[in-house]
Amino acid sequence: MKVARVTSWGSAPESSSAPDLPAPSPSQAQVKVVAVAVPPLVRGRAIGKHPSARGAALPFDPSVDGVVQDEATGDLFYVNPMAASLFAERANVERHMLVKLAPGADPVAVATLVNPVGSSWMALRCRALPGTVEGATVLVLGATSTSGRAAITVARSLGAARIIGMSRNEATLAAVPDLEERVVLQEPFSLPPTLGPVHIILDFVGGRAAVGVLQTVEAEPGKDVQYIHVGDLAGEESIGLPARLLNSRPIRITGSGMGAWGKMDVKKEIGGLLSAVVKMPRPQDVITAPLAEVQSVWDTPEAKTKRLVLTP
Repeated sequence: MKVARVTSWGSAPESSSAPDLPAPSPSQAQVKVVAVAVPPLVRGRAIGKHPSARGAALPFDPSVDGVVQDEATGDLFYVNPMAASLFAERANVERHMLVKLAPGADPVAVATLVNPVGSSWMALRCRALPGTVEGATVLVLGATSTSGRAAITVARSLGAARIIGMSRNEATLAAVPDLEERVVLQEPFSLPPTLGPVHIILDFVGGRAAVGVLQTVEAEPGKDVQYIHVGDLAGEESIGLPARLLNSRPIRITGSGMGAWGKMDVKKEIGGLLSAVVKMPRPQDVITAPLAEVQSVWDTPEAKTKRLVLTP
C-alpha cells in the first residue's frame, strides 16, 4: 500500500510503500481514500508548528480529513478530522467518524471546501453567542481569501443581515460578491465612522489589523461586539491589544479552531456543514495530484497559491 509521511520536520511528505492494513475491527470500516486536501492547516502540521502536531513522532501523517469510498457499495463518506491517517491508499476508520455524502457529491470539491467553509461555520455556530448571527452585521476581515469568501456565504446562510468585507486589495475586494459594504484595509488600520454598528467580526488576518479594527469598530448600544479570531494571514504571531481597550469598549474576544471547539462540536455540526458544502461548485483554483507525486508537487508555486488535493 502506498502512503506519504513527513520524515523530517519542514520537509515535504515522502511517498513510500507500507504493509497492507490489518482487517478492520468490528467498529471500523476499511475504505478507499479518494481525495485529501492540503490546506494551510495540513501544511502547518507537516512542519510541526500546529498545536495538533506538537510532540508527534516521525514519520508523521499530517492529513486532517478527506473523502473516502466504501468499495463494496460505491458510497462516498467524509472522514471527520483526525479520525485516521489519510495520506494513504486505504484507511481503517471508526464507523461513527464517517459521514455519508449525498449521491453525486464531488469528492474533490468536498475535500477542498470543508476546511475553508468549516472555519467560519464552526466560528459562527460554536464560538459566536447562540442566537446572535441571525439579523447581525458581520465584518469579514480578510474577505478576499479562500476562507473569507466562504465566510460570506456561510454568514448569509445562517441569517446575517449585513456583511462587510475588508481586504487590502481594492480591485480584488470589488470583485467579491454578496457584500453590502467594502472597506479597503490600509494603514493606519481602522474602520470608517460612517460604517455603523458591527455585531460580529470574523478575523482571518490577525496582527495589527485586528487591533486597529477593534479600536475603531462601533458597537450597537446594549450589545457586545463579538470578535472571533480564525486565522493569521498577516503573518504576525501576536495581537497586541491595549489594556484600556478592553475596559473602554464592549468587546467579547474569542477564537475558533481545533481546541477552541472539540470533537463533540464537530459531531453536532458536521451534518449541516456538509449539506452546505455539497451544494457548492468545485473552486476553479483546485489542482489535483496523485499521492505518489506529493513530494515533487508539495512546494511548487502552483501548489502553494492554489488548492492542492491529493487523489490516492
